[in-house]
Amino acid sequence: MKLGFALPHQGPVATRENMRRVATEAEQLGYDTLWTNDRLLSPVNAKTPYPGSPDGKLNEEYKIHLEHLTCLTYASALTDKIGLGVSVINVPFHNPIMLAKRLSAMDVLSDGRLIVGLGLGWSEDESDAAGIPFRERGRIGEEAILCMKAVWGPDPVEFHGKYFNLEPAYIGPKPVQKPHPPILVGAFMPKALDRAGRLADGFTGCCASADALISMMNTVKEAARERGRDVSRMPTVMRCLVTRTETRVDDPNRPVTVGNWDQIRDDVLKMREAGVSEAFFDVAFQPDAQNQRGLLDYMEKFRNILESPVPA
Repeated sequence: MKLGFALPHQGPVATRENMRRVATEAEQLGYDTLWTNDRLLSPVNAKTPYPGSPDGKLNEEYKIHLEHLTCLTYASALTDKIGLGVSVINVPFHNPIMLAKRLSAMDVLSDGRLIVGLGLGWSEDESDAAGIPFRERGRIGEEAILCMKAVWGPDPVEFHGKYFNLEPAYIGPKPVQKPHPPILVGAFMPKALDRAGRLADGFTGCCASADALISMMNTVKEAARERGRDVSRMPTVMRCLVTRTETRVDDPNRPVTVGNWDQIRDDVLKMREAGVSEAFFDVAFQPDAQNQRGLLDYMEKFRNILESPVPA
């Protein structure tokens, strides 16, 4: 199993210096990847509750959020080998032709290190701000993925859909990775999991128990298998939003990596045993990770979580 770490691009630790230190230290420590996530805004009076939150509100840290692709581009200039992923871009909020071109440039400049996670977005407030019909985001997102693949294909490219149209044109350069950077689709609902099995190169999940995430992964693979696809080549990346506690959390629906160190390590080992390709750790909401020293401490502890005893 590969291990990754989230860049500090939200909350009070979202600074240039912290991002530089985390990016360079992660590469030196031997992490496989660095990750960001997409957040447009934090509504004062939300139309849709935040999944998994007891009061339905977003964490305070989300009120400050450095744009994710800009942060990955910055990290790519500071590093040489480490993978660079986003989990996930809310793809309906973007023009897919422009997004595909931007991602191509990122893949070229990073020498083929980009991993593209794509999702639909769950916030009606963000959809409204982006000018997207909330209840059409599934159809928009699916068409956007097809359009992006067309842009990354051989020139001249052409695409004609309900939401997006591209007359024959040359759009280069193409991504370094062929036929394009790996596309991981994030999903929870059955229709979205089926879409991931049909269209994506892999699956990315978060904000659920380890057992639920493993079940989602298996649903995606089954959907892919039914289409004759080779599921052995489909990676699964889990975003682990860490909430470390001093005592055990006795809740059968405990989200992944919520609990004490024993529970966190057990979650990671369970996912590895089930065939999850990669887990990356996001400590944005940890009270003791709201400074550079705290971030680096967590990086050091998580790096060896698969081999070492529970950290002291």
